[in-house]
Order: sequence, then C-alpha cells, then structure tokens
Amino acid sequence: MYWLGVALCLIGGLWIVINAFRKSIWWGLGSLIIPFVAVVFAIINFAENKIPLAIYVVGIILLVVGMPSGASYGAA
Repeated sequence: MYWLGVALCLIGGLWIVINAFRKSIWWGLGSLIIPFVAVVFAIINFAENKIPLAIYVVGIILLVVGMPSGASYGAA
C-alpha cells in the first residue's frame, strides 16, 4: 500500500504542476520551488484540478496507512 501511495502522490502532484504551468509560468515555478504551493493552486483552481487533487489525497492516505512502523520490525 505504501508504494501505491507514493505512485499516486507522484502522479497527482505532477498533474497539478503541469496544470499550474498551463495557467501561468509563476504558478508552475512556485509549485516546483515552494512547498504546498501546488496544493494551494489546486484548491484555488478546484474545477480544473479536482481529479489530480483527489488522486494526490488518496495517495497521501495510502502513504500514511501503509507506512511501515518501527514496532512491527521486532524491536527488542
């Protein structure tokens, strides 16, 4: 589940960045350089980004749920 979450986050995030570059060079650069600008862009332009944002959020959920914990590796 963890790796599926990673893949979905990459796909959704890349899709949002591409849409940001389509809107403006500044949104695109901001999405690449400044953390969380891509998410802010996706929320502000929700109509165009609802599918990639949903993919990104599902990816984050799968990352958190599938994240390996240190206790499950037999720590003494």
